[in-house]
Amino acid sequence: MSSKPHSTSFRPEIPKRPLEIPTRGSAGRPSATPSHTEGKKLTVGRDIRLAGEIGSCDVLVVEGHVEAQIKECTRLEVSQGGTFVGTAQVDEAEISGTFEGDLTARRVIVIGSADINGKITYGALQIENGARIKGSLEYVEGSDDGTSRTGHSAAITIPRKSDDI
Repeated sequence: MSSKPHSTSFRPEIPKRPLEIPTRGSAGRPSATPSHTEGKKLTVGRDIRLAGEIGSCDVLVVEGHVEAQIKECTRLEVSQGGTFVGTAQVDEAEISGTFEGDLTARRVIVIGSADINGKITYGALQIENGARIKGSLEYVEGSDDGTSRTGHSAAITIPRKSDDI
């Protein structure tokens, strides 16, 4: 046997990845194209306090405490244990925690654990048994999308004015 080291010309082909240079505001984000189903989602976690104005978000999830004005948001979710204080104008709202203030939404779902103090202006409203609402409810004509007619038998559905005959 020969003690001479032998050389090989074998070179594995490793595909080159494009260089990823972080830009301002991209830290922690995946480099893939964002999913259109997730959209712009802001989650305020438990034990977090946030105050100010929130705009242009698709979904706001409140698990902590938020004092804010919300405009141009699609959906507001106040989780059980979460608190929202302020005004919100959204397409959909699902409240299972505490809400204090004015809520204007095309569709509102109030879960049994909810505690609401304020004014709700709605197109469709569903209230589960056990929820507490103190304040006023105002139906907006022409905003009912028909979903208020379906649901579980344990829910209270507020009828349209034409159904009050």
